[in-house]
Amino acid sequence: MSDYKKTYNRFVVTLDRCKSTSSEKADIPSPTSSHYYSSLIFTKLCTSAESLLSICPSPTKIGKNAHWDCASAATLTRAIVEAYLVFYYICIEECEEKEWQARWRLLNLHDHMSRLKMFNVMKGAEEQVKQFEKYTPTVQSDLEKSEFFKALSEKQRDHYLKGNNAFFKSQDELIESAGGSVEEFRFRYRFLSNHAHSYPMGFYRMAESGRGTGVESKCEIGYTGLCLEWTTECLDKAQSEFVSKWGG
Repeated sequence: MSDYKKTYNRFVVTLDRCKSTSSEKADIPSPTSSHYYSSLIFTKLCTSAESLLSICPSPTKIGKNAHWDCASAATLTRAIVEAYLVFYYICIEECEEKEWQARWRLLNLHDHMSRLKMFNVMKGAEEQVKQFEKYTPTVQSDLEKSEFFKALSEKQRDHYLKGNNAFFKSQDELIESAGGSVEEFRFRYRFLSNHAHSYPMGFYRMAESGRGTGVESKCEIGYTGLCLEWTTECLDKAQSEFVSKWGG
């Protein structure tokens, strides 16, 4: 209980600091596109973290029939971790302007193709599909015109023009660039994903571990504490980088 209390309180303090930082930068014109997106994604991080807080019982509710759901906490934590990687990639990691423009245009293509795929499986969305298909060559051409993209091999260009990838870097490359441990990240990400996707690890041994029913247990408290701890690390890093980017 004492460990959960410390973790929970540290999370609350960190989240409050992040929300204050976000509010301080509200309505300030963005000097670059990178600053603009940093503001958007940092806000998204704060919003998701606030949602995580809303489903994690406070230490004062331990032993008082609170609702515990570490699997849902893990799902939100995974989303926060992924959002941080996007934040780092498009807003924090230093790269030449030509590369940044290519990164942004690849994101645009990925967004375009994701929406097209969504409408393709939506009943009665034939008109939307036609409109997206009409502009696909334009979005692809926009990426093809970038100097960074032109320098890639033909095989790489063909691969990225499909719009299946949002980044030019792999997840492992991003983690290393951000100063993290790939091995540690892999453990955390797999742990969170097993709960987010309801894989067998997410529901096997529910009875033995006393989790998954909404009832308090050592496992529920421990896993929820892990989610809060990992999210705190993400928020703390993002807040420091955000402040540095915006000049204090």
